[in-house]
Amino acid sequence: MDLMRRGWPVIVGAMLVLAASLLPWFRTRWADGDGWATNSATAWASSTWWAAAVTACLLAAAAGLLGLHLQSGAMLRWGAAGLATAAVAVTAVTWLRIPPLTEGTGMAWSTAGAESRGVGDIVRDGLVLVRIDGLTQEVGWGVHAGLAAMSLLTAVLISRAVRPGRPGQTRASGHCVVGVRRWDHRQRQTPPGRSFP
Repeated sequence: MDLMRRGWPVIVGAMLVLAASLLPWFRTRWADGDGWATNSATAWASSTWWAAAVTACLLAAAAGLLGLHLQSGAMLRWGAAGLATAAVAVTAVTWLRIPPLTEGTGMAWSTAGAESRGVGDIVRDGLVLVRIDGLTQEVGWGVHAGLAAMSLLTAVLISRAVRPGRPGQTRASGHCVVGVRRWDHRQRQTPPGRSFP
């Protein structure tokens, strides 16, 4: 019960990261007849680096919980916080390194590989930012949600690394000492008109 009381923020953070990873991290939108067609991909299907970052966060959460359970788990707790921090950095850098479309490269309509040339196809690790008439390829809102969830988990892990303790035990001990001292003080008081040998 004590582990659950101290570790539930870590569990919630890990669940948020996992849920965010299933949102659209990259999306495409293209003209299709008289309307528009859309396509999207999760973190797992968009980028190996994004998938690795999500996995690192889940491993960091597990390590952080184990560090809270062990009496000498300080190194494990700080390692978990460092791993989650690295995952946030990898996610952001991967996003910033997605190249824009360079006209004249023959990729004006798709980032698809040789095995699939469909308009709007999303190829893992082959992401390209495109904004031209009739075609848009961009990061989805799942990236923002993922970064927010990862940052929250990182903050929780750092907090638990700094202050992992069991505050209930400390407060209980303090009240016990104060109570003994007050009782001892009352016992030592001498009623008026009486004296002890």
